[in-house]
Formats: sequence, C-alpha cells, structure tokens
Amino acid sequence: MKVPHCLRGVLSVVGLAAISLIAVAEEQADAETAPDGFVRWNSEYIQQVADGLEERLGDELLVWETVGNYDGHSIYLVLRGRTDRPEMHETESDVQIGVRGTALSVVGGEMIDPVSLPRKQQRGSSIVGGLRKKTSPGDLIHIPPGVPHQLIIEPGKPYMYLLFKLDEEPLQ
Repeated sequence: MKVPHCLRGVLSVVGLAAISLIAVAEEQADAETAPDGFVRWNSEYIQQVADGLEERLGDELLVWETVGNYDGHSIYLVLRGRTDRPEMHETESDVQIGVRGTALSVVGGEMIDPVSLPRKQQRGSSIVGGLRKKTSPGDLIHIPPGVPHQLIIEPGKPYMYLLFKLDEEPLQ
C-alpha cells in the first residue's frame, strides 16, 4: 500500500511513540526482576537517541546525550561534527564504541601546549606522534588515564560513538 506523502510524518511520529512505549514496557518488566542498579537500553532506544543527536548537530562541534550517570562512571552517546582539540584525562579512562560514521583516532604521543581544566583534564593544540587508526562502527577503543587522544573528523562526515567514562571525576 502506498502511503500519501502528507501522512508519512504522522506515521513516523506514531512509530517512534510505539518504540518508546515498547522500551518503557521492557524497562518496567526488567525493573521488576532485575537486581538493584541494573539497566538495559535496547537498540531501538539507542537508535532513537542517535537520530535525535543527528537532528540537533547542525554546525555544532559536538552534541551528546547522557545515557547513564553513576558513582564513578557514566555512559554518553556522542556525535562529533568537527575535529576538536586533543585531550587527556589524568584519572579517567575512556572506552569508545563506534556507532555511525568514521573518524581518525590519534592516541598517545605528546600533547602540545597543554592547558589544565577542571576535573583533572587537559586540552592542547595538537598531538605530535601517537598511533593513528581509522575508527568505524563496532570498533572498540580503550584509552587509559594520562594518554593524549583526539578524533579527527572529516568535514561534513560526523562520527558517533558510545563513550564510557571510567573512574570519572565528579560532575560539577
């Protein structure tokens, strides 16, 4: 059956609402039997959040959504639209899982012109040396504390990833 153009948007909204209701129902069922602290985010929820980030990006450097925030660790879905300055976390580890798009990961080496920031972080102007690898959906990267890192984004080709911050400094 061919759907008239004027109804496509309505059907999309109804479809997203149905996915949200299914996700809520699943979360409620999980909550009834799950141990304290257990959370399950289904793939439909992650895709819905990812689609929302793509709508919000515009010409921003990056946008993100907090998926979960816990004592000492957090989970974010991040969409980078452009390359940002390199960073280094003194106490936190980052674990990244590629979701959409590709980026060039630069890890290690020497960060040039480091500036200290809150939450025991540093930002620099560039990285000299370091390992350079293409990062794609499904790739898993662990960046230990004290290691400079940067994602190089190709113009017009955003990169999305799940970010797990471990031993995270308290949010302010």
